[in-house]
Amino acid sequence: MNTLHSILRPRQFTSHRYFVSLVALLFLGAILTGRTFASQPNLPPGGNYTSIAAAPFGGFWVQVDDGARTGTYAVDGAPQYGTVNESGSIATFPALSPSAQGYWIVTGAGRIYNRGYAPALCDGYLPNCSGFYPSGGRHIVAAAASPDRKGLWAVDNQGAVWTAGDVSSMGDVTSEVHPPTAIVATPSGQGYYILISDGGVYSFGDAVFYGSTGGSRPGGHDLTGIALSYNRNGQVNGYWLVGSDGGVFSFGDAPFLGSSGGVPGRGSISNITTRPDGRSYAWVHKEGGVSLSRTVPTVNIGSVKSPNTLLTVADQRTDPGAPLSLDPPNTRLIQEWDLWPTNDDGDLVQLVNVSTGLCADAEMQQSNATIIQWPCKGANNEWDNQRWRLIQDSSGHTLLQSVLHPDSLMSGEASATGSTVNLVPTSQVADPLTVEWTITQVQ
Repeated sequence: MNTLHSILRPRQFTSHRYFVSLVALLFLGAILTGRTFASQPNLPPGGNYTSIAAAPFGGFWVQVDDGARTGTYAVDGAPQYGTVNESGSIATFPALSPSAQGYWIVTGAGRIYNRGYAPALCDGYLPNCSGFYPSGGRHIVAAAASPDRKGLWAVDNQGAVWTAGDVSSMGDVTSEVHPPTAIVATPSGQGYYILISDGGVYSFGDAVFYGSTGGSRPGGHDLTGIALSYNRNGQVNGYWLVGSDGGVFSFGDAPFLGSSGGVPGRGSISNITTRPDGRSYAWVHKEGGVSLSRTVPTVNIGSVKSPNTLLTVADQRTDPGAPLSLDPPNTRLIQEWDLWPTNDDGDLVQLVNVSTGLCADAEMQQSNATIIQWPCKGANNEWDNQRWRLIQDSSGHTLLQSVLHPDSLMSGEASATGSTVNLVPTSQVADPLTVEWTITQVQ
């Protein structure tokens, strides 16, 4: 079990880095800070650099091209399916079981290598099933797999989108002055996003636009990768962009969970990917090192006033509007909560119930209200009645302060006749123990 002190460390996280030449994990123990920018070179125009893809059941595949060596490496437990000694973009085959994983690698010239259980496409050459041909300086810069496991999209340095398998193009960025650097598909396979080197994001099909860096390079660095963020219910709620210096930018309701921007000695960053949990990310350095973001912690929230009770949804109900209660500990997910960060420092969170995917919610009109569960809101949907400031008091316990009603705290107390969980103004708190909570991370 981890205490709140170890769970919440604003703008700090432990990084793991993998030197793929050794195919071994090296724990750095480095402290990385967010949204700062070192002086790092941009990726040369048209460059095809190291790419990363998350294996569906853990680990990563990395296609390395750092100028000194080229090849495919499996790290952190991903199965090794053989190397491709060409520069290319790696895309995960969306496997349904650990025994049937694989990936495609699409090279700049349009060669398609299938490894593991990924099926062959276009007889291994993109021009066989699309109009792409590597001439006049045209080459592939990024690829994305279709979620139905039957095809992929590839975007070239001039902004055209090419297809392999059963997918179809839904738009391109040939009108852009700056080259694209990344493409990622939506979960339905009916849309995709394309990232431009200057930070512009284009959405096609059912892809929802959540924002971009406005066509300006933060700190003067190219934007090199895009990864989707998912909420507890598996729905896309935003995305992350990464710059060539390691700065990570979150859009929509994607939580900012750290970056390596501004860390001395780091190589150019060329790609970012969503980790299998859908709620965190990893980015790859040009030489093949992989850095991991923090993860969204899952916790139990205990009452100090009523020991041996945990914050629970009353009667294990799953419907919106069900009140929260205090119940004795059990092994059910109804007593587990994600501390979903809603600001960069991580001290303003939504409490997302792991079992229902709903958020702890206080009524918006009054500060003295019952706390219920309700569909989680986003930044553009008046979410402050679902946001809580985590404050550690002098006793080491945690206060849950309402963001909408900052003069009020979450209060809970159990008795022989039941329990109540309310939002109470601080001026009306008769017993300080009722507003004190313990937070321990679920292992």
